[in-house]
Amino acid sequence: MPRNSRGTQESRRRTLRALLKRRRIRTQEELVDALAEKGFSITQSSLSRDLMELGARKVDGAYKLLEDGESGGASLHDYPTLGELKPFVRGVRAAGPHLLVVSTRPGLAQTVALALDSMNMPEVTGTIAGDDTVFVATPSRRDQRNLERRFGSLMSPRP
Repeated sequence: MPRNSRGTQESRRRTLRALLKRRRIRTQEELVDALAEKGFSITQSSLSRDLMELGARKVDGAYKLLEDGESGGASLHDYPTLGELKPFVRGVRAAGPHLLVVSTRPGLAQTVALALDSMNMPEVTGTIAGDDTVFVATPSRRDQRNLERRFGSLMSPRP
């Protein structure tokens, strides 16, 4: 069966759901490894989409499936947080007064763009994603600077 077929995706998501219910998993890397043990080869961007589709969220340092009515302290529509994008983002730079260019690890730009769009931040008007680059449109120069600062604090090493 082809790797990207609907049946494989559904089976992988069922397995992912079962893993999240049975084990305390702290990172996406652990999830990729656990799925590999079950015979599923998956990229991190596909895993992120699966987690979003299943309504999984990081709560108290581990991934958890949130059932209807659970919030885990935040809305599922705000998944993931800007901080959770840190492993995906390599750099950010301004391009003109209303555009930020976000460099990502290869293959992760669409995941970052989707996350930014779903965070409902007032600084983000919209995004366009390639393979490793996201263009983020902002409503004003001030919003661009604010968003650039937010990304800057994310990118700075912490002591």
